[in-house]
Amino acid sequence: MKSISPSAFIFGPMIGIFTEAVLLELFIFIFGKNIIGYMIGGAFAVLSTILQKLASLLILYGFDLVKILSDLYLFAVKQIDLEQLNPSFLILLIILIYIVTGMAGAVAGYITGLKYLRSGNKSDNSGEVNLNTKKQLSDLSSGESYSLIFFLVNLVSVVTILFLMNSRFIIAAVTAAFIYLVFCILKYKNSLKRLKKISFWLSFIVIAFASSFLWNGFSQGVFFSMDGLIAGLKMNARAIIIVIGFASISVELRNPVIKSVLYHRGFANLYQSLNLAFSALPYFISNISSKSKGRKALSGKTFNSILGQAETLFYKFEKEHTLKPRVVIITGEIQEGKTTFARNIISELKSRNIKIAGFFSIGIDENGIRKGFNLSDIESEKLIELCSDKKDENRLKLGRFYFNQEALALGNEILKPTNIADIQLIVIDEIGMLELKGQGWCSAIEDLTGNFTIPQLWVVRKSLVQKISRKWNIGDAYVFDIADSSVTEVVDKLLEILR
Repeated sequence: MKSISPSAFIFGPMIGIFTEAVLLELFIFIFGKNIIGYMIGGAFAVLSTILQKLASLLILYGFDLVKILSDLYLFAVKQIDLEQLNPSFLILLIILIYIVTGMAGAVAGYITGLKYLRSGNKSDNSGEVNLNTKKQLSDLSSGESYSLIFFLVNLVSVVTILFLMNSRFIIAAVTAAFIYLVFCILKYKNSLKRLKKISFWLSFIVIAFASSFLWNGFSQGVFFSMDGLIAGLKMNARAIIIVIGFASISVELRNPVIKSVLYHRGFANLYQSLNLAFSALPYFISNISSKSKGRKALSGKTFNSILGQAETLFYKFEKEHTLKPRVVIITGEIQEGKTTFARNIISELKSRNIKIAGFFSIGIDENGIRKGFNLSDIESEKLIELCSDKKDENRLKLGRFYFNQEALALGNEILKPTNIADIQLIVIDEIGMLELKGQGWCSAIEDLTGNFTIPQLWVVRKSLVQKISRKWNIGDAYVFDIADSSVTEVVDKLLEILR
C-alpha cells in the first residue's frame, strides 16, 4: 500500500513493512501456526526494524557514519569509565532487547486471539464494515504527468552524483547536484516534503557537529577537525540528494505505464488485493480512532471488535473480488465506426425486449471533418451537444474539444442507481481520457463497477482499453474489435451473459 500511496517518500516504510511480513510468514511456514512459530517470527520481524534503520542510515550518510558512531561509542564509555566494555556486548544487548520485545508482542497477540475465539463473538458488527470503493491505485485525477525518460534521468542522476562524491570530484559533484536539485524542485514540488521537517535538520546539525568534534578526537587528541566538518557536510549533502532523488523517483514509479507492465507480468492479483485493502483502510482507521477515545490505549474489547470485523471483511473481500459486473467492450480506431456498431447491437437486443439504459456519443461531421459529438439517451432518445471544437472558455477542454457540462450532467444522471433499477444492460459510449483523469462519467462508472452487477457494454478507443480495464479493475472483460468481429457475435455473447 505504501508503494502506491500519495506520500512523497515511500521506500523506507514499504521495504520495512514488507520485510517484517516476509520474516513473520517465513518462520510461521517453517515452525507452523503455533506459539513457537509466532514467537520466533515476531522476534525476527521486530529485529529487522533496527537492521533496516541501520541500512537506511548507511544509504543516507555513507560509511563515514560508522567512523562517527565508533568514536561516539569510545567517547561515551570513557566518560562512564567503562573503556574495557567490548562494543559487541552493547550490540548483543540491543539485539536481545528487540528479540524479547518481538516475542512479547507475539505472545500478547496469541493470547488476544485465543480470548477472541473463546468469546464466541466472531460475527460482531458484521454490518458495519464499509469499503471506500472510490480509492483507486491508478488515479490520474491529480493531473500529475509521468515520463519514463524522467524516471531514468532521476535514477542516473542520483547514481552519478553519489559516484562523483565518493570519487572526490568535488567541483563536478557540486555542479551536478545543484543542477539536479533545481530540476527536482521545479518538476517535483513534493520532493521537498521531508526537507521541511524539523527532525531532518536536527539530524543535519547533529551529524555536522558530531563529525567535527569526533572525527580525529581520539587518534590525535584534537576535539575539532576541519576534515571532520567537511566529512559531515558531505554526508548531509549525500542525504539531501538521496531524499529528494528517491522522492522524485517514487513519483515516477506511479507512472501508469510502469503499472501496466507489472500488471501484465503476473502482478494483476497483487493490484486487485491492494485495491481491496486500500478501500478498507479509511474505515478501520476511523473505527480504531473512535473506539480508542483519543490517547487512551486500545482495550481488549476494541481488539475483539476489530478481529470480529476482520472475519466479516474477509467475506466482503471475497464478494467484491468475485461479484464483478460482466463487461463487454467494443473497440476500434478513431472514427472507425464504433458507435454505429454499438447502435446496431442495441437495436438487435431491443428487438428481443432487453431493457437497456445508457447513451451513445454520436459524431458531428462537416465536410468529412469531425467537429464534435452529441449525447443520445438510449431510453428517451433525447439529444444534446456533448462537445464541440469551437472554443468556449466556459466549457471543460480536453484535446481540441470543449465539453458541455450540461451534457456531462445528463450522462451521469442516466447512470444513477435510481434510473437503472430494472435495467438488464447498461451502455456507455464512450469512455476515454476524460474518465481516466477522474472527470466525465468517472464517478458513475466507479459506482456501477463497485456496487452493481448489472452487465455493461462499453465503447472504448483501442489504445485505451487496457488502461480503462485496469482503472476500474473489471478483470477479464470481453473485448470485441469491430475490425474482426460481427454484430451477431457480440449479441450472442451479451445474450449468454444476460441468461
